[in-house]
Amino acid sequence: MDASTLFINAIDHWRDNKGIGTALIPPPLNDKAMILGVLQKLYSKTPNIISIIVVNNFTERTELIEYITHQDDEENNNEFKKLIDSKLIKIFTVNFINRDDFNMKVNVAIVYHCEEISKNVFNLLNNTKFKLVILNKLNLDAENLNKLYSVCPLLSDFKQNEIDEIRTSTPVEEMRIGVNIPDNTETFKLLQYYDEYISTSINIFGSFDNIELARIGYAAANISATQFCYHLAEENGWNEHLDMSIDLNVQIDALYNPANIRDRAMQTYEIMRKRTRLLTDYDGKLDKILEIVEENKNKHILIINKFGEFAAKVTKFLNDMSASEICGDYHDRVEPVPARTIDGFPIYVKSGANKGERKMFAAKAQKTYNEARFNNDYINVLSTNNAPDKDLCAAIDVIIITSPLCEDIESYMYRLSKVVYPANKIKLYSLYVKDTIEEKRLKNKTISKTHILAENGQNNENLDENFDFVVAD
Repeated sequence: MDASTLFINAIDHWRDNKGIGTALIPPPLNDKAMILGVLQKLYSKTPNIISIIVVNNFTERTELIEYITHQDDEENNNEFKKLIDSKLIKIFTVNFINRDDFNMKVNVAIVYHCEEISKNVFNLLNNTKFKLVILNKLNLDAENLNKLYSVCPLLSDFKQNEIDEIRTSTPVEEMRIGVNIPDNTETFKLLQYYDEYISTSINIFGSFDNIELARIGYAAANISATQFCYHLAEENGWNEHLDMSIDLNVQIDALYNPANIRDRAMQTYEIMRKRTRLLTDYDGKLDKILEIVEENKNKHILIINKFGEFAAKVTKFLNDMSASEICGDYHDRVEPVPARTIDGFPIYVKSGANKGERKMFAAKAQKTYNEARFNNDYINVLSTNNAPDKDLCAAIDVIIITSPLCEDIESYMYRLSKVVYPANKIKLYSLYVKDTIEEKRLKNKTISKTHILAENGQNNENLDENFDFVVAD
């Protein structure tokens, strides 16, 4: 079921319920669509009814007016502008409704994102024939919910499994961009060393599973790492009584001595970790990231990196290369910074022993602060790690994933349940280092029916099929 069908069914359900009900519509669904659909049905049937819409603040009022008067249908837009201008649709903040002298009779009452059911809001709903309450989260306490449901029972249309399906089926348009590591650099030589070391280990152990057994054993079968290493050594001709005057035995001992096998397994795991970091955090990606950001200057961009340290480097690089600060960190790998208001003014400690000193923002406060700046257009880029905070609530136009060793885009679409996509699609850029495990991982990723791949250049079809792409985090 797509979002439009979900809303059509919910509006019909509300109508069949005598025009009474509460709709809990979580992101990524645009809950303003419910208001628009209800108003369209009401005013097409009865053009002169009077409606009140109650919102929390002037920002929500502006956004709602913008939405219902800026659809693709110009006739719709003109009609709703006339209805608002003629006061047939009145949009008030809850503070106005809560005034002592408020007393207004209307045909339709819509309460949007109410944070409490005040006496006046309750009376408005109770005394109005047609009423709709829209919530995007259950932020009301039990008392307020009971009060609300007594006049506007909950509609059951927006089931979580259907919303999850809609969220994860958002169309994706992906551009894959490869970067090179020049072969005359120390980075290239180090990558070659890592690759050769891991390949040799695979030959020694036979598989990655055996490397793990030699490193940590197999608890389910009660096999210790030491036992496995002895077993592997003996299978390859080693024993405690080798005649070390024979060169071949010296070579066998060097490769298959149980202690050496365990050390090799531990070292291989560490080499794999280092190779992963070399690729995911490769500085050669920074210029490409900047190019993408500059191509999408008027867009809201989320950059997802494998590790927080590189996410912080991305933030610094983008800000250093821009005329003003455009990017904020949204992860935990940050140092405390002096606190600022969203407008950039310093915040000081107001009381206590440290009164007058500059307040500091730790990681959590920085995420909240940067999310607010992002949503209010002070910055247009957020840089996060492989596990973005699930509480991120923002509208995103473009996503940049800086390594295929991150999760798949579908995982982020599911995880970031409060993120919305205004264009109803995701413009995705995937960066990778050419001729490496990153390219192979990208090449082997499966994509859904709604995922359109726009290749930038050709993948290297000659990548060694035996080239490993196991990642050690």
